[in-house]
Amino acid sequence: MLPQAKRGTPCYMAPELFEDGGVHSYASDFWALGCVLYECYAGKPPFVGREFTQLVKSILSDPPPPLEGSPSPSFVNIVNSLLIKDPAERIKWPELCVHAFWRNKFSQVSLPPQPAFENMIDLYAKPCLSERNGDRSSQSKTPPKYREKDPKGASRKDENSLVGSRGHETPVKGTPVGRKIQPKASGRGAEEKHKDHSSAIKRVNLLRLSRIAKTNLQKENEKENYRRPVPNSSENESEVKIENTDMELDFDENTEEEVHDESDGSDVPTCTTEEKISSQNQEQFKVEEGDNNVDRADSQAGSNLPASDESKTCDQESSSDHVEVAATPPSVSSQHRNQRIKESPGAALESEWSKTSNTISKVLWHTSDLSVRPVMPSRKADKMSEALPSLPFEALHPSDFVRMSKEKLDALNNRIISMFGSAGTGEKQNVIRYLEMLSNNAEAANILTNGPIMLMLVKMLRLSKTSAFRVQLASLIGLLIRHSTFIEDDLSNSGILIALSDGLRDYQEKVRRFSMAALGELLFYISTQNEQAKDNNPLESPSKNKPVSGWQVPNSLVSLVSSVLRKGEDDMTQLYAVRTIENICSQGGYWASRFISQDVISNLCYIYRAVGKQESMRLTAGSCLVRLVRFNPHITQSVIDKLSLKDIASALNKGSPREQQICLNLLNMVLLGSHLFSNIGRYLQPLVEDKNLVPSLVSLIEQGTETLRGKALLSVALLCKNGKRWLLQFFCNARLLHTVDRLAKEKDNYLQQCLDSFLHEVASTVPGLLDSITGDIQQMMGGRRHGQNSALTSRAAAKNNVNLFPVVLHLLESSSFKSRLVTHQILRQLANLIQVVETPFQGRDDFQITLLRVLESILEESPVILESPNIFTQGILPSLAVLYKGNKDGNARFLCLKIMFDVMVIFLNEPSLKDQSSEDLRLISNSHFLPLYPTLIEDEDPIPMYAQKLLVMLIEFDYIKIPDILDPKMVSKCFGFLLGDLTNANVNNVKLCLALASAPEMDSKLLSQLKVVRKIGNLLELVYAKDMEDFLEPTLGLFKAFLLRSSGNGFVYTKEPTLLLDGSFESSGSVNQQQCIRDIMDFGSNVGVLLELSASHEPNIAGVASECVVLLLKAATREATTGFLTNLSKAGSILESWRSKGVSHLLLNRLLQAVGYSCRQYLSHAMILSIPAAEITRIQGIVSELKSSSIPGLANVASVVFSELQRLPRRI
Repeated sequence: MLPQAKRGTPCYMAPELFEDGGVHSYASDFWALGCVLYECYAGKPPFVGREFTQLVKSILSDPPPPLEGSPSPSFVNIVNSLLIKDPAERIKWPELCVHAFWRNKFSQVSLPPQPAFENMIDLYAKPCLSERNGDRSSQSKTPPKYREKDPKGASRKDENSLVGSRGHETPVKGTPVGRKIQPKASGRGAEEKHKDHSSAIKRVNLLRLSRIAKTNLQKENEKENYRRPVPNSSENESEVKIENTDMELDFDENTEEEVHDESDGSDVPTCTTEEKISSQNQEQFKVEEGDNNVDRADSQAGSNLPASDESKTCDQESSSDHVEVAATPPSVSSQHRNQRIKESPGAALESEWSKTSNTISKVLWHTSDLSVRPVMPSRKADKMSEALPSLPFEALHPSDFVRMSKEKLDALNNRIISMFGSAGTGEKQNVIRYLEMLSNNAEAANILTNGPIMLMLVKMLRLSKTSAFRVQLASLIGLLIRHSTFIEDDLSNSGILIALSDGLRDYQEKVRRFSMAALGELLFYISTQNEQAKDNNPLESPSKNKPVSGWQVPNSLVSLVSSVLRKGEDDMTQLYAVRTIENICSQGGYWASRFISQDVISNLCYIYRAVGKQESMRLTAGSCLVRLVRFNPHITQSVIDKLSLKDIASALNKGSPREQQICLNLLNMVLLGSHLFSNIGRYLQPLVEDKNLVPSLVSLIEQGTETLRGKALLSVALLCKNGKRWLLQFFCNARLLHTVDRLAKEKDNYLQQCLDSFLHEVASTVPGLLDSITGDIQQMMGGRRHGQNSALTSRAAAKNNVNLFPVVLHLLESSSFKSRLVTHQILRQLANLIQVVETPFQGRDDFQITLLRVLESILEESPVILESPNIFTQGILPSLAVLYKGNKDGNARFLCLKIMFDVMVIFLNEPSLKDQSSEDLRLISNSHFLPLYPTLIEDEDPIPMYAQKLLVMLIEFDYIKIPDILDPKMVSKCFGFLLGDLTNANVNNVKLCLALASAPEMDSKLLSQLKVVRKIGNLLELVYAKDMEDFLEPTLGLFKAFLLRSSGNGFVYTKEPTLLLDGSFESSGSVNQQQCIRDIMDFGSNVGVLLELSASHEPNIAGVASECVVLLLKAATREATTGFLTNLSKAGSILESWRSKGVSHLLLNRLLQAVGYSCRQYLSHAMILSIPAAEITRIQGIVSELKSSSIPGLANVASVVFSELQRLPRRI
């Protein structure tokens, strides 16, 4: 039967599906139906949680939340029946079909049988409920773990356990390799069936499921096979965040990447002929890459932890000392102090390398950098389904074997030991085959490894002289150790280390091969026990020299394993030795230091560089080197002496992702530990000459996995910290900066940590770079003053730093860097730099353009500018004025003005500007900007426009007074735009003219001499016709200002019209023509547009336009009267709207008086105009209605106007 799919949506998954052995069934579908029905009513599923473990706990133990409101009883009943946690008690198909909730009955369809579900229910019902998942041979290569039980056979439970007894676990992929160390197993027995909800939690290993799901998510996202062990930190990185209720997770621990090392050779020979042994092992070295990525950090769990304390075990599995980024590796045990090995090399890494960059050292390592993999090859997956061998005793399946009583187990052990002592070769081989099958079950492996069977196997390995049989024995021992989750210290007295060491010295290479694999598994287990025991006793005095476990590994054995790395050794044996060292070095501390020797380093470097070696072995050797250097930084130079940085850089371009990660780690450790090298420049020179290094790193940042992207970012930062020349190569490339900005949107936590460190480190180089540039420029100036010879030397030395200045500009153009670079310190440095640049030097023209663009970019961070106003008002702004003067570069002049404009706009728009800053702005406006203004308005476009706009703003904010700019030439220049093409005018031109014309200090005679009245009228017509809204109000204001200046001496302007009431309007004799605008009568042709604007829906526009009508009738009576009467219909339309709500009474009053005044002037001046009689009649009708208006004052004016209309002659 095919294994069931292990994928689903947790919010809708039935409780049994989270348990090992749980199968999809109609019952689990009914649970999902219950969730959907509940969600249809409540708007969300019955069980929700932000984290996976929280959600599953709720599903397993919490009752369904009651339905709020008033649901029907039948609906409540069907939902509750569907959400029963026990699948055996959940509503069945026949009951569901006839449930009262359904309005329409439907015929019951016969469903096919589900034997897998029935088998699961049978297992639930057995007394040994906790052992129901023992046989997973058809579903998984990694069976459940053994569990601790008391002598009576009952499982011990820890009241603090989060996930209950370990017997209910289904380990993650590769558990026999990444074993979780359990307490001593003292017996086996049955567990009572639990019907309460709490028992369900105890049957599920939540952390295991969460880690599997997390691993599979990462594989899907990153398309790489690294497993992420759980760091021992406050935040469990294996926890899966439930983003939404439809989130689907994969709980399958047997992915296609899990391929075994030994394609055929993992099966030890089943016959006695050497030929068959040889043929079976011909392809042993075809090592699939899948096994390379099986994480084994789980093996670091403590042996003295309670069996049920899963939370503590999982935390210890991947201690922060070993896996967590920026962790400090474990210190060396005191028992080894007499070996003269440098103590706590990992601590030295943190203390020494952090001097260069603490932020980078904290994120230098990813959890995958310490992943561990199996040494002992697995049996082929299809062997798991083989028929049991023929034996003289009952060959139980693993699931039955682990449930045997102690008496039956003892009897079986004795029978097997007896057969090993007296049976023939064929029967012994059959027993070994049977034990191999049992070894794939973790609980069975625990029983065999910690029982008399293992002791017998060790004894036979020591005494046997037959190579084929020794191969079988070594293979079986290795498999048992690989799959065991706990090994008693008593085994250390069995001589197993001596037996495997002798096997490693055997003349037969296959014996050496399997002996090395088994020895590698055992040594790694021992290393985890030593470190874990220290972790579990942190308060123990370090002066105690007692071994932390019962295992003692002599130096001679370490040397023996190391010797396998030498040239000429069998490749498979060598691979197992390299994997052993790789796994052990992941422990750091003492164990990593035991393998430090020049021979080991040389041999590992040789293997890594060897062209003829398989990729798997090469990369494992590279991983060993990374771990050795990580925990022993003092050997970095020795490694790089044998592995050139040129070759490492080349692999970044051509290597596989795993090799790229190895090379990035080596490169980063060299750069971060550069202070440990005697002459780091000599080692880095090949990198400088490598043209592919920069493109390779940029490509990795663009297209690599999240891990490679993060590490490549760190490489770039470290290169820039080690040499400023790298800044130019990396950051004058828009490609990298655009990629960095995109990375800010990525969600991967490690990548974000690396990105943050990268940004911090690169940004931290800028202050030093600016200081160097400033000093170099001053040195070049000094060299020029001290003579040409010294100048040549100083300029050559300073040129490199000055050429790096564009880097600052490019960094500021990146949104990721800008906020980090615009600081008070850098602003102060730039202010100092711009003052230095006031003095000419070689290359100043190009440099000042870059500097001005840097300042322009900085202005986008206005909050920082407001926090440092003095830097601008007392430093940068005055220097900009100096730079502008005499500058031949038009772009530079424009940037000077634009930066000045942008800075002052920021300050002017800040309402809470301090008094001192305001005074500084006033000083700059009058002492620096105003003297430049005549030059600015004569400069090339768009400089005059910016200058005018800034001048208008400064006038509006009262920083510049009108008398300060009343120079005739300046006034003439301001109004000069009216004499050109009006379509090219800008609103600031109009505003500036308005300010001048409105100022009391302005001489009307000067305005009259300009002869621009007709042009202003034309501008108003253009603005109205083109619907230029931003121009309309200032243009009307300018129109009005000229009219006010033509109203005569002593005229007091009021908004209320007095045309018909004020006698002064009857005669123009009081108007001094010398004080008026002589060509004001030209406005007479614009009465029509004024009347149209008076009908505007904008109150301000209509009000000013109607005022201009009244003022124009006074200032140019004859011309205005002619224009008004010609457009009488437009005035009539406005008056006709007097009944409408919202019409201004003041506006009606002005137009009424304009009508009456025009009629009076028409008669008094004997004007000849053709006025349609119908229009006059229409106006009379409107005015007649207004005579009876209740609007105050309006009726009286209407009466006067009506009488004036009566006097008009009727002409057609």
